[in-house]
Amino acid sequence: MIYIFKITSPEVKNFVLEIEIDHEQTYLEFHNTIQETIGYDNSQMASFYQIGADEERGLEIALFEMNTEDDDNFNVVAMDVAMIREFVSSERPELIYVFDFFSDRFFNVQLIEKGISKSKTKYPKCTLSKGDAPEQIKMDAEDFEGLGFGEFESQSEKTKTADDYLADFDDEFNEGPEFESLDDYEDIL
Repeated sequence: MIYIFKITSPEVKNFVLEIEIDHEQTYLEFHNTIQETIGYDNSQMASFYQIGADEERGLEIALFEMNTEDDDNFNVVAMDVAMIREFVSSERPELIYVFDFFSDRFFNVQLIEKGISKSKTKYPKCTLSKGDAPEQIKMDAEDFEGLGFGEFESQSEKTKTADDYLADFDDEFNEGPEFESLDDYEDIL
């Protein structure tokens, strides 16, 4: 069986992709097809997410396995082992594909049809590509401010000295007795 997905961007209204993929293929193959079709750098992190009825992100289908043996959180599955049929259905036809983690930019991915595969057709394949995709990475100083790097611009203008770094951590190391000389230290012993 093949699944036909429609991929759109909330940023670029005229951008549309349609990709046909066999239900036994993996999300890694789906990811690679999206990346190649658009011309993105395949070395960047990306993940698919299931979308729940409450529009919240659910299960993450990540480029790499991130669970450890001690990790009780099994809310992440690796793309190379996750088959298309396992995490999308007619009841849950929507996913998002995050392609820019720093700016939390994504594509909407919707299952629009299921069909019978054609015997000699090689899947996955792009059957429709309209419009220009948004740029892959969109990062500037304003984006850093939103991530808690508010001093990004000011720090790039001046070089920090060792004293600046010590001043940042000075309060953490002022616990315990203070010594003016080695004689003070000997008095404690």
